[in-house]
Amino acid sequence: MGRVLRGYRICNVPNKHNSMKRFLLATLFLASTMLPVYAQMGSFGIGAAIAEDVVLVGQGKEDDVGKVFIFTQDPDEGWQRTGEFSASDGHEGDLFGYFVKVHEGLVYVGAPSMEAGEGAIYIFGRDAETGEFAEMGTIMGSAEDHIGGSAVITAEMVITGSLTGASHLTGSLTGASHLSVFERNGDAWERTGAVSAEGVDGESGFGMSVAMDDDRLYVGAPGAHDGAGAVHVFSRPDYTHEAMLTASDSTLAALGVSLLAMNDGTVFAGAPGIRPNSRAMAPPPTGGAVQFGRGEDGTWMELSTMTGNSDSQFDLYGFGMAAYGDRLYVGAALENQFQGVVYEYAQDEMGAWMVHDTLAAEGSQFFGMLLHIGAAQALVTAPLSNRGVGSAYVFTSTEDGWALEGTLESGEEPPPPPVPETAGIDMVPSEGPSDCADSLAWQFGCSQVDLLAFLPLQSVGGSEGVTASDIWGWTDPETGSEYALLGRSDGTAFVDITDPANPVYLGSLAMTEGARSAPWRDIKVYSDHAFIVADGAGSHGMQVFDLTQLRGVEEMPAIFEATARYDGIHSAHNIVINEDTGFAYAVGSNMGGETCGGGLHMINIQDPLNPTFAGCFSHEGTGGSGTGYSHDAQCVTYHGPDAEHANKEICLGSNANALSIADVTDKDNPVALSSADYPKVSYTHQGWLTDDHRFFYMNDELDELSGEIVGTRTLIWDLADLDDPLLVSEYLSDNKSSDHNLYIMGDVMYQSNYKSGLRIFDISDRVNPVLMGFFDTFPGGEDSPGFNGSWSNYPYFESGSIIVSSMGEGLFVLKRQSLDI
Repeated sequence: MGRVLRGYRICNVPNKHNSMKRFLLATLFLASTMLPVYAQMGSFGIGAAIAEDVVLVGQGKEDDVGKVFIFTQDPDEGWQRTGEFSASDGHEGDLFGYFVKVHEGLVYVGAPSMEAGEGAIYIFGRDAETGEFAEMGTIMGSAEDHIGGSAVITAEMVITGSLTGASHLTGSLTGASHLSVFERNGDAWERTGAVSAEGVDGESGFGMSVAMDDDRLYVGAPGAHDGAGAVHVFSRPDYTHEAMLTASDSTLAALGVSLLAMNDGTVFAGAPGIRPNSRAMAPPPTGGAVQFGRGEDGTWMELSTMTGNSDSQFDLYGFGMAAYGDRLYVGAALENQFQGVVYEYAQDEMGAWMVHDTLAAEGSQFFGMLLHIGAAQALVTAPLSNRGVGSAYVFTSTEDGWALEGTLESGEEPPPPPVPETAGIDMVPSEGPSDCADSLAWQFGCSQVDLLAFLPLQSVGGSEGVTASDIWGWTDPETGSEYALLGRSDGTAFVDITDPANPVYLGSLAMTEGARSAPWRDIKVYSDHAFIVADGAGSHGMQVFDLTQLRGVEEMPAIFEATARYDGIHSAHNIVINEDTGFAYAVGSNMGGETCGGGLHMINIQDPLNPTFAGCFSHEGTGGSGTGYSHDAQCVTYHGPDAEHANKEICLGSNANALSIADVTDKDNPVALSSADYPKVSYTHQGWLTDDHRFFYMNDELDELSGEIVGTRTLIWDLADLDDPLLVSEYLSDNKSSDHNLYIMGDVMYQSNYKSGLRIFDISDRVNPVLMGFFDTFPGGEDSPGFNGSWSNYPYFESGSIIVSSMGEGLFVLKRQSLDI
């Protein structure tokens, strides 16, 4: 059979102190998303194993007794849940099921939060006649030996680590300094020793993962070296410390979160990118898996490093690993906007690991967190699938590769879709305009900005759980009528705001058939057509909609259909259009099609109903993972002060970790002009040029969340020389909300800043913005960092109307008091 798996994947999932919530919330924050976060955070699938003819899946919940569910395959009905078992002395929050391992017919189940965190491992046997599982023994922890968080198992010995030493991936690590060794004595288990290394402390996460082969024990310490991580090697049978292994790639983080020992004496260490003891909201890098082995002189060395195919900044590649025969399997649970994927690798003639196949499950979330591979079956868990309850997937090996055979679920009803937080406002349409007086316009806080109209989400086609996202505007060149194009998580709403105090909802364009609902939908307009993309939505493509259909709609709300569709991309985070040239640029492309490394996917839309692919550009070295991933961009025909680039088509990309400037005039040969980072970068999100193309104002979406920036920060770049952009000012407002999208018209900057709503600045002094007014679309609570409230705005109507989208609220039509509308 070749190589046989002897290591165990241990993922750092929660203890009873809200660790799971903190880990997943932080991960979701890093994605800059509003992906729903549910109470139990997908605890079904924390642990899982295949035991002969049944599949066992653990569910260690914070507010219930942990369970292991039993699934059996019925010839007619497929995989069915046929039973469950718990610890005989189980209690709420025991995390029973944190790991499930099968060894020589016995099932070992970890419960790291049993007995106030001392932990336990329960051993179950299976009745040969009835098939039922019965508890046969228990290994108990103590005040000195916290156990049940990781384990390697032989017939006579269990070596186990704690969970208290790794309370959650993004928080502090405390107390983990050794592994506990238990040996069988008849029917009992006795603690006979400990495994540790000189210099190991509680912040290293020592013992978060363990693996063993015939000669050595491998112990992960992902918190070591300021979160870079390490793997400790111990010689058996006396467990003498032999080596400490680290990765040569300094961009990798949390090496040792997972371990996989092979029979050839090598070991794989996962480095999924989440740094313990680091800022919870700092975007992690992409993950990797590093193979270590010994040279002829016995010295340990790095043999290879593998990474996934992520175009985004983080993927959790390497969090789950497994092997069987001559194949290696690595999960990347955050690839494809949290859907996840598992890579199957085989070695070529030179011994290099090459992707042979992939496993995926459409509609899953966090697929690949835990892997169990057998000769004919593969088991993969996805702890955020099924609306956060969790799912597991069984695959069967066929001549054509792995085929999905069944989906396993706990039977627990998923919670209803979360109702978007609305800060306690009345979700009813406004009844006429409301001037801003005494800091209030109707029910919304304000200054120098009046409310013309408010349409809540349910009044523009939104159903339960639907949120609003991007917004753009269109003015009919024949009639002068003005329209708001509002992105929803399930489609696009069209609203006639010609009479801004009495907006009329005309109807909706649904998302592409077969795509899925997603929080991100972005819209731009060219030649009386709307171009619409969605991120994390599967095979959505770019919808093209003839806006002239909005003239004279008789039956409202109408159900519109896309006029055309471009399928060269599947999902994309945003769409950028240069109206001067008739080119569109999809950025952050993923989930299929030509992703262009997540950079600029260039599309000729001069004939709007026949978009054609024009080329790719990705600015190497930017985008977090270095692929050139762009989160947003602005592309213009340049008429700024740098004469060298006059009349060239220039794109300014907000590329997650840097500003990118490129000349894309020649679509066959786009040229990177320059890139620039800035202090305390967290997530370079979006920006906009001044009308004279001299200054570029940019926001960083996560810097306020990081805790290192107090006050909403706007970065101001002087682009007098496009080859050498200069950061000339970092404007910090007194407000503390997270910033999202900003736009500029003349000497005025319009910022949509989440919880503080729309904020308007005078930028006549380019490096010293002055607040002119605001309108709070999310008036409840403090204007703190976070993802509620205003997503975007459009201030370019000739009438002076300003349209604003607010995620849980809906559509606002506003005006500045200095303008007479």
